[in-house]
Amino acid sequence: MASDLEQLCSHINEKIGNIKKTLSLRNCGKEPTLKTILNKIGDEIIVVNELLNKLELEIQYQEQTNISLKVMVFLVMKQNKKGS
Repeated sequence: MASDLEQLCSHINEKIGNIKKTLSLRNCGKEPTLKTILNKIGDEIIVVNELLNKLELEIQYQEQTNISLKVMVFLVMKQNKKGS
């Protein structure tokens, strides 16, 4: 019972902390000097996100190529066994 209460208190404190951080970030966004920096960070995040999307597509392509190569190897080995 005490453990449940401690967990509940911890959870509530975490939520309060998150609200404080959110309010602090909102205030930062209103200051002109920080707003410029935040906009630059936002632009960089967009670029990184685009790169990650491209990387994900490349990984999917490589995985598909790998599967195709394994199938080809299997078929060649099967054909060689028939020829022997």
